[in-house]
Amino acid sequence: MNFWRTFSCRWDEEELKKWPSLKKTAYLLLPLLVYYAVHDMAEVVLWMLLNFIVTSGGEKAIAVLNRHGPTLQGMIYGLSILAGTAVIWPAVKREISGPLSGTAHQVSQTQNGAGGKALTDAGKMTAYRLLAAFAYCAAVSLNIFFTQTGFTGSSETYEEIYELQYGVQFAVGLVLYGIISPLAEEAVFRGLLYNRMKRCFNYKTALVFSSLLFGIYHGNIVQAVYGSILGLLIAYFYEQYGSFAVPVLFHGVANVGIYAMTYRNVLADMDRKIALTMGTIFFAGAVFLFFYIQRKCLGREGH
Repeated sequence: MNFWRTFSCRWDEEELKKWPSLKKTAYLLLPLLVYYAVHDMAEVVLWMLLNFIVTSGGEKAIAVLNRHGPTLQGMIYGLSILAGTAVIWPAVKREISGPLSGTAHQVSQTQNGAGGKALTDAGKMTAYRLLAAFAYCAAVSLNIFFTQTGFTGSSETYEEIYELQYGVQFAVGLVLYGIISPLAEEAVFRGLLYNRMKRCFNYKTALVFSSLLFGIYHGNIVQAVYGSILGLLIAYFYEQYGSFAVPVLFHGVANVGIYAMTYRNVLADMDRKIALTMGTIFFAGAVFLFFYIQRKCLGREGH
């Protein structure tokens, strides 16, 4: 019990400096291993339960499974990641409730004298709406360029995952990819890993390596590149806004925006010239919003 408590507590930077490298590595990775272990066990149990229900239900149950297989698989996946998240949530809560010590967020406030105040004066709702718009534009432009350059077709694994994701009923997909998946993945990669890496190392190391690990987590080259880019943006704005609501919002908007747009293969079937024009417009919108947020919401004008 004391062993788990050691690795689930939020230790400050001064204490972590005293730790050997092996202990720091365990501090970073052990909660993640626990998350995946519980996730996988929950998935196995749920599949066994479903198999028992189908076996007991006879032909009608088999017909339902054949008709709604991808949706049921998506629901099992969603319940499994919720189970994993529930186990590590106390540790995540300690991380996201603590101060963003030694971070770029604090540095910017010291330099500007207005970092936190500017966000308040601009209005939190406005700042979050602009961030949501940026997330949408960034995600759409990346997906358009990935599709039109043929990058999405470079991985058979990605195409298999794509078929499974879009085989889910639309309403279920919105909940799964817009709420459950963003909350669970952000709890793991930004809530735990990113925050702990900052205290064990530094802001830049945490920004880069947590994003790379987030990309690698997806298991194929297409989503690895996309996830790493989005991970950098998510962690960056988490740092600037200073609230865990930011990565969940960013991730959720990006997922829902792309899921809704591509549910019927809209991007893949779009005329190339039209698609590239749209991609350029969305990219320009993302660039504009990025700098607008810096100046108007985060008080960085002139810096």
